[in-house]
Amino acid sequence: MGLNINESNYNGYKKVFEIIWRYESKLFPMEIPKDVDPLEILNGWEKANKSIAKRGLKEGLRDSIFMLRDFSPEIIITINDELQKHNLPNIQKLQSTISDTYKKVLKRAKIKTLDEYYTLKELVIDLTTDIPDEERKLLDQYLTEFEFSKK
Repeated sequence: MGLNINESNYNGYKKVFEIIWRYESKLFPMEIPKDVDPLEILNGWEKANKSIAKRGLKEGLRDSIFMLRDFSPEIIITINDELQKHNLPNIQKLQSTISDTYKKVLKRAKIKTLDEYYTLKELVIDLTTDIPDEERKLLDQYLTEFEFSKK
């Protein structure tokens, strides 16, 4: 499944990103300068090139979904409540996009897209994920095969 950001759902996913970023940015010890603030950058991309903005939002949102594991249960509940108020997908649904990708790749034994590649790269690198060692090794093998197929 993966994150499919298009013209019709862009604003909804942007709102999801804004909500998560509001909490994620509190994890940093200092204030984020405007020139490196992901929301400011995204807004700039929107003005310059909507296609780039969609790709940037997809990557930023994927990273934010991974970061959710670092949040306390109380913050997760707060974020979910806020997402629900705006009629947006909850955290479990967002995280399922990641696990769906992982399961699809294991089933087919091959990575097909860059989206799958980057999603799985995050999963394999993060040793705190609940991926069994055998599956992690397979995913690492598929990542290597994908990398060499692109050279």
